[in-house]
Amino acid sequence: MLKKTLITALVSAAFFSGSASAVTAAGGIINITGAISDTTCTINGGNSADFAVLLDPITVTDAGVTANTVITKNQKAFTMTFSDCAPASVPPGSNLKIHFASPNNISSTGNYLINDTVNEGDPSVAKNVGFSLSSTTAPSVALSLNAAYDTGVKGDKTAPASDQVTLIASYYKTNTSPAKVGPVHSNVIYTVSYL
Repeated sequence: MLKKTLITALVSAAFFSGSASAVTAAGGIINITGAISDTTCTINGGNSADFAVLLDPITVTDAGVTANTVITKNQKAFTMTFSDCAPASVPPGSNLKIHFASPNNISSTGNYLINDTVNEGDPSVAKNVGFSLSSTTAPSVALSLNAAYDTGVKGDKTAPASDQVTLIASYYKTNTSPAKVGPVHSNVIYTVSYL
């Protein structure tokens, strides 16, 4: 009985002291993001590893009505450089792989990034166009963003030497409904690993 009374008193004291401090204090949210990888790399010579790819506009006609298609008009290449990559415990000679993440922006098929300027699930406002990434060897074929992309490079050169990976950003026709005029935007998080 004494134990129950003591526990009740402690819980009550903790509740009331927490309430009192919440009333007299200001606060906010601290967001902490990180990752664990099997490698460390220098990307883009130690400059920003973020990319901003601005595609020139296309017309509704350029977008066409063929679903699940990379739109080759106004594609834009961008290059990532890798150096000093040190694998933790992978077989020697393994290639770097790029893993894409952003569950709200990657389509269920993994073929394209969803436009986030409107609710693409609402046919009354959907632009019916997203974005895809392709390799330079197959610029009209979307990379699967749901699978690791083998870069074909090791990334183990010592800076300032580096290995380069060039990808192509494109508009992507998501369905057969006509495109609608307006801005289109999306983003994707990427990580680099030997696995």
